[in-house]
Amino acid sequence: MTEVVIRNEEFLKLLDDTIEMFLPHRELMESMASNEGNVPVGDGEYYCQKKHLFDKMNNSEHHIGFPEHAYGFQVAHGAKSHPEIFAPLKMHTKNELVRIFGANNNSLTSYYPANGYVGWHTNWNAYGYQMIITWSESGDGYFSYYDKETKSIVTHHDRAGWQARWYRFGRKDEPNHVCWHTAWTNCPRFTLAFKFPYGQTSSKVDQAYEAIQDLIYEMENP
Repeated sequence: MTEVVIRNEEFLKLLDDTIEMFLPHRELMESMASNEGNVPVGDGEYYCQKKHLFDKMNNSEHHIGFPEHAYGFQVAHGAKSHPEIFAPLKMHTKNELVRIFGANNNSLTSYYPANGYVGWHTNWNAYGYQMIITWSESGDGYFSYYDKETKSIVTHHDRAGWQARWYRFGRKDEPNHVCWHTAWTNCPRFTLAFKFPYGQTSSKVDQAYEAIQDLIYEMENP
């Protein structure tokens, strides 16, 4: 998992404009937050901790890839129930941002209220290189992943504003690239993820890698 420092002012303005499209609907998004796993609000951080990770890893044959426990709002769901508000926002993230970022698709657009989280999972059913871009209101939150080489959990604490990181999230049959990860927040948090899938061949892997490296270069250079 590698951090990307966003120095490009045009990218920062684009991201700032994006979050400003969503924040006026904060109360509605919080009221529509989905509680996957029916965990009492405030108790979700358990599913972001070490014990739950090891439980999931020890029973990985039952893991699909997507998180089984989470508390947050996804714009794709909002576009179905409140299309007059969220359909244009979905079009912005799924079409406009994908085009600008040079990605294959926008795999996630989520708003997390206080006590929002996504439990340990791998995404191995939706593999590919991914750019994860997060906005935090005050920085009171974190992103964690399991480092296979050190056999330890690495935690990156949020900062107020924007931060980004990228990784190759591998298939279940690519153990060297499987990445267990999780996130939790005690303040409003907004995440965009952009996917560069690589298929089954080495040439596709190289193409996806080059595409995300082009994006990283653009983001990090003023």
